[in-house]
Formats: sequence, structure tokens, C-alpha cells
Amino acid sequence: MNRFTLGKIVRFFFHWHYDVRVTGEEVLRDRKVHLVLPNHTAYVDPLILFSEEWWLPIRPMTDELFMRHWLYGRVLRLADAIEVPDLQKSAMSREEGVAAASQLSQIAIDSLAAGKEICFYPSGHVKTVDKEVIGNRRMAYEVCRALPTGVRVILCRMRGLESSRFSKLQPKQWKWRRTVTMVFEDHTEDVKTWAQTLDKRAFNEKLENWYNSAILSV
Repeated sequence: MNRFTLGKIVRFFFHWHYDVRVTGEEVLRDRKVHLVLPNHTAYVDPLILFSEEWWLPIRPMTDELFMRHWLYGRVLRLADAIEVPDLQKSAMSREEGVAAASQLSQIAIDSLAAGKEICFYPSGHVKTVDKEVIGNRRMAYEVCRALPTGVRVILCRMRGLESSRFSKLQPKQWKWRRTVTMVFEDHTEDVKTWAQTLDKRAFNEKLENWYNSAILSV
């Protein structure tokens, strides 16, 4: 089984439970190389993104915990996923952590330059409060500062999973049929300008503002 067949199968089963509504998908169909930067609302949203855009050969960057899982790991390896170490839980020093993070940024940059579609979460974690918080994370900033020529930066805002059983937010609310919205927008010129004119924290705040705009009650 290849990743495209798997994506269609996962999408078929997800649609029993999720009413997924996608807006702006056409920005991914321009035959360019894309860097996709989504917000991270729940543990299941990477699978929903993967299954909805099954036709796009996105290479995800994912936590080592999922890469080592007996099932998720197989799926992620089909997608040629890049393993990301948990820098917060590791025993490395702050300097070693910064070096490791910069190395991951360079892997993403090199992959984009080689024509591979890349997806990673700027926050680096599932959100634990109502709003997306990127804080002092550096990867999106570093990659966008050195963005290879011709790469398009697509922001993805997902809503609808905040109160699901796959979320870290409370209280949980069970729904047999849950509406999930995904909005894709091309912000290439914006993020390039932000990355060149702002510091890391201000750059992250720009992303946070976009992810947190038009918060919906779900």
C-alpha cells in the first residue's frame, strides 16, 4: 500500500465521524513546492490533514514518540516523515537543544530546496489553552528566513477539534457528527517580510494572530 491509497482509506472512515469542510485548497494545486504551517488543535488533526490532502505528497515532521508507535510509525514512514526529537524531555543542555532545533530547520530547508513538500507545526505541540501559542519556538522563523526560491508558504487554520476526546482542552464534549473546518491561505510574501524585518518572537506573534483570528465556538 502506498501513502495515497492509505490517505483515501483514512479519509473514507474519518468522514463517518467528521464533517470536514475545506476552504482555499486551490492554493495547494499550483504545481509549486509548499511549506504548510498548520495550527495544532488536537492529536488527530495531522491525520485529518493528511487524509484530506491525500493527493499532495506532504512530508510531515513528527514527534519521535509517534514515529516509534507500532501503528502510527508505519503510517508516518509511508509519508517519508522526518522524526523530531522531544527537546524538552531530553537530557541535552540548552545550547545542545538550540543546535538540534537549528539542525531540524536546516533539514526542512534542504528538503524544500530539493522539491519536497514539508509540513510542520510552528507551536510544536497540541494546544493546552484556548488559543494557539507558539511562544519562543524558532523553527518556523528560521525556515522562513532562509526559504528557498519558489517555495510557497501555506498557512492552515483548523477548527472543530478543541472539545474532542483527542484534545487537551476541557471540558470534553462528545459529538457523533463533528464539524471540522480547514482554511488554507497563501501567505508567502507576508511570512518572508516578517522573517526578514521582525525578531523571532514578533514573527511568532504574527502567526499566532492569524491562527487565532475568527475563533469559533465548537
